[in-house]
Amino acid sequence: MHIGKVWTTLCILFGLMAQVTCCQIRGKSPNDLDIILKNLHEELNSLNIGRKDSNKIENIRESIAHVHIVQNQTIKENLREFYHGEKYKPKDLRRKQTRAMRRSLTPKEESISLAKTQKK
Repeated sequence: MHIGKVWTTLCILFGLMAQVTCCQIRGKSPNDLDIILKNLHEELNSLNIGRKDSNKIENIRESIAHVHIVQNQTIKENLREFYHGEKYKPKDLRRKQTRAMRRSLTPKEESISLAKTQKK
């Protein structure tokens, strides 16, 4: 592992860094994210007991939000890979279009002509 990544991980784990950004933790495993989240919650609880340094409390809350964002994005990304090419997908993974566009015929369905219309 690269020394910079190791140092960043240690700083995050021991609370030496002021704030965690999404790009710092994007490639980490779910277990690492849980550890980071647990440490951030512990640090937030310790600061809330003392009621000091509201700026640091804000930074930690924001860091917790960043960890949650990365967790949710990785879950969604894995689900997209799992359902890729399937006929039916969960509603939150389907394409977002207007209702009329979703109801309209696909190009393949439009190209099909019935026997009745071919006779005319």
